[in-house]
Amino acid sequence: MASSKPSRKRSGANQSPYEALVDRIVMGDYPPGTSLSEQEISADLGISRTPVREALLRLRIEGLVRIVPRGGIYVAEATLRRVREVTSLRLVLEEYLAHLVIERRSLAWLNKFEGWLADCKQNWESLSPRDWMRRDAAFHLLLQEAAGDEVLADHLGLLQRQAVLFWGQTTDGKASLHPVIHDFEEVFQAVQQKNVEQCVRTLRQHVLAHVDRVQSYLKPGERQLISYSTIQI
Repeated sequence: MASSKPSRKRSGANQSPYEALVDRIVMGDYPPGTSLSEQEISADLGISRTPVREALLRLRIEGLVRIVPRGGIYVAEATLRRVREVTSLRLVLEEYLAHLVIERRSLAWLNKFEGWLADCKQNWESLSPRDWMRRDAAFHLLLQEAAGDEVLADHLGLLQRQAVLFWGQTTDGKASLHPVIHDFEEVFQAVQQKNVEQCVRTLRQHVLAHVDRVQSYLKPGERQLISYSTIQI
């Protein structure tokens, strides 16, 4: 059983224990089944065990870790059933998000999105798959900001972390996300033009393309279990 010794440098000083653990889990630094030690993690982060324990309890609620009574804490596995269930719900909520963004976006927000998109384009080709995934996370946060619905943002944030978990565990965080920049551009254009149908369509394709990337790394016998027909609604 693997232990919770990180496979890369200590997380940034600005990260909370929760953020540091989420990053390590969803990016595959802690593989499925890794035993998480409060003592090791607190020593690595240079903090006391209490905030680490609180972070692990939150991660259990979110389904990223499982706690076995008197048996330890382990990184959860991204099961095929979980992929289907998370994707089905994301499709529903992303559509609702698109409607809210079109309805509520402001000129200041459009300018912010346009500037962020320009920055992405400037160095997109030189980014790593992990950097692309972090830009994708920022993209979703921008949309949630425009929508202005905290409950929706909380639910989508949880589902999106689960989606990144699938990507990190299934592909070892190496699958290319190069094409998602085109999704960013199309969503910006749709929101700018108040084209709800195009925004919904692009976000739907964005979610399903993520599943396709995960699926491409599965063994042939597993791929049939995640067909688009089982998650389209």
